[in-house]
Amino acid sequence: MAELNKVARCYRCGAILQTDDENKEGYISPEIVSKYPEGLLLCNDCFKNERFNTEPKEPHFEESYQTILEQIKESKPLIAYVVDLFSFEGSFITKLNEMIKGLDVLVIANKRDLLPKDIDDEALLEYVAHRLRVAKLEVRDVVLTSSSTNYNIDLMYQKIVELSNNRDVYFIGASISGKSTLITELLKRYQNNTRKLITVANFKNTDLRGYKIPLTDKTSIYELPGTDIHNSLLSKVERVVQNQIAPRKEVKARKFNLHCNNSVAIGGLCVVELLSKTKTDISIYASSGVEVKMKRITGEKYLQSILKKKNIKPCSSRYTLFNEFDAYDFQITEEGSRDIGILGLGWFNFKGNNQTFRIFVPKGVYVYTTRAKVNYAK
Repeated sequence: MAELNKVARCYRCGAILQTDDENKEGYISPEIVSKYPEGLLLCNDCFKNERFNTEPKEPHFEESYQTILEQIKESKPLIAYVVDLFSFEGSFITKLNEMIKGLDVLVIANKRDLLPKDIDDEALLEYVAHRLRVAKLEVRDVVLTSSSTNYNIDLMYQKIVELSNNRDVYFIGASISGKSTLITELLKRYQNNTRKLITVANFKNTDLRGYKIPLTDKTSIYELPGTDIHNSLLSKVERVVQNQIAPRKEVKARKFNLHCNNSVAIGGLCVVELLSKTKTDISIYASSGVEVKMKRITGEKYLQSILKKKNIKPCSSRYTLFNEFDAYDFQITEEGSRDIGILGLGWFNFKGNNQTFRIFVPKGVYVYTTRAKVNYAK
């Protein structure tokens, strides 16, 4: 499987650390690296400050959300698990998956409208099924939806009624999944044949609240608040930039041919550099509000240029210095069509061939690699 390697950088100046040449930027004594292999390191020119990039972590999981899930497991309800097809890795949360194992789960893969129309639904269903197999999460069914275009909303409601089998239904999912919009669309089609009203439920032992929609006289659909994703780029930039990087219409591939030490900027928020000598075709999937440009320079130089000139959109006023960015090296050992994604921004697709990519992103943003969502790599 692919290897994700930490890239050590000087905490003070942000230079990538190296032990080969004392006259080049970022030099650090090999003895220091050997003595503190997991420490916060600094180059020989900067001695008073520290900087080291840590491996990206999975999304944060709130304690109150966990409390609710523990309580409802006793009644064995149907779980309507909403995931975001565009930002799948950010909405498919390992701890949440573990907590709902053993329950009946209907997976609702939302935002179908954001992916290219020429992708067959069966291919997307197979991608979701693959991710479920890897997570060892058994589910009753999967349905693709779009709350923006009303795609398969009727089918979703039909599946809920069919699989609930006179049990309560709990809608769960990340805040980015579009769960609340799905509930709104469901209510437009909903017919209340009970003697109960739609209300807002207070969940026991928490300060969380959500819709309670009568399904039968004895059962209801509950909407749990979305879990926050603290390592998504969307949570780290100002509102005007959020509006530019969050797609609202079909995302189309932008294709580039990368050579060694060539770099692609995805807005002013991510730079991708190919370190290996194997030239690679990549297809970038990001909002149309995000400019994508390629330069025949290293990623470090390209990012420094962008931060200085602000000559690509969007740039964030919260990230103006080079050492406010993390750097990660991805060594790809798998063959076939692969993705590397930046949570909240998008991903790029390529054919695995023992490449190594270096990715620069704002500190704390989750970067990942996975089997291709869209099999366009040739």
